Amino acid sequence: MTIEVFKLMRCFPGSFLNSNGECILSLKGNVYINILDCVDEFDIEMKLLQWCSRPIAKGEFYVRPKQNTRYREYLLNCFNKYMKTNFNFEDMELIYDKLGNGINPKLTNIFIANDYDMNLLKES
Repeated sequence: MTIEVFKLMRCFPGSFLNSNGECILSLKGNVYINILDCVDEFDIEMKLLQWCSRPIAKGEFYVRPKQNTRYREYLLNCFNKYMKTNFNFEDMELIYDKLGNGINPKLTNIFIANDYDMNLLKES
């Protein structure tokens, strides 16, 4: 598991672990996942989909919209790098709507198991 966490951290420059078992992916936006109960890559992917989709889709970190867009693009690029995906902002809005904040773990499981088939989310 430790190796997988470091793979994740390499995709998010400046990320770090804190004493609460949180992998802080971006301090500026307070973007993090708790890794204490993660056993494997699948668990990390679930957490990223559930807890990072909101800041990527709707994050308001700055006063200026242009800065927010740039920062969200940065987060999206890091996210896609780890997940080996090519999601865009529209995809992330749907992911947040259907999976965000852990609202539907069963659907999140199915989504991952089906190689992130966006049709599953569109149909649900």
